[in-house]
Amino acid sequence: MQEVAVTDTYGHMFTDHLNQAEKRQANADVMAEILWRYHQPRAVIDLGCGLGFFLNACAKRGAEITGVDGDWVDPGDSVIPGPARRNADLNAPYKDERRYDLAATIEVAEHLKPERSESFVDDLCALSDVVLFSAGIPDQAGVDHINLRFQGEWAEMFAARGYACYDPVRRRLAGFDQALPWLVQNVLLYVKDGTPTDPLLEEHRIVPKAASYATRWHYRRQMRKLRKQIRNMKAPK
Repeated sequence: MQEVAVTDTYGHMFTDHLNQAEKRQANADVMAEILWRYHQPRAVIDLGCGLGFFLNACAKRGAEITGVDGDWVDPGDSVIPGPARRNADLNAPYKDERRYDLAATIEVAEHLKPERSESFVDDLCALSDVVLFSAGIPDQAGVDHINLRFQGEWAEMFAARGYACYDPVRRRLAGFDQALPWLVQNVLLYVKDGTPTDPLLEEHRIVPKAASYATRWHYRRQMRKLRKQIRNMKAPK
């Protein structure tokens, strides 16, 4: 029954994503455009690819794509070809004999069990020397958010594995009028020490403690939540 409940939960979530397909694809296109200024991956893997918007943006730029997610995505709703998809439970270690030019995971880690965090970072580092990573921060609303951490905590995990943190996406994405606020807040790039990088990327290198950031959108949501709680406390019993 638990497996059915999870499938139903994520099935409904991806239905919402499908209803926002144009906007979500536009955000993915902008992220890929920004990324390609500094890094032009020929092979990309996305753990928790959902309907495949980011991979679709990469494919438009000539990359070979591989998407990994659970079986709750209706193949007919996916924006990437069926052969590019693999089913896997990301709460379990994911192994691939291949190395990729880019490993991505966008708003996925917050859905995983907290004890999976370190090994999930291990999986990403095993897949690529360059990782595009975005995950929800504490109190970020969403479906089945059970592992919310500040960006700096993830950055420390990557740093322990020899990956430096770069912040080339968030400010530029913020200038896009259809930007999804959680992406503006959370998307960071990690690069293994010693990996050749574009000199222009170096100006975006930050220390882990500088990675943590909450947007005005996040604060406003928290204020609305707090005001509602206060009203409920004052309401007559």
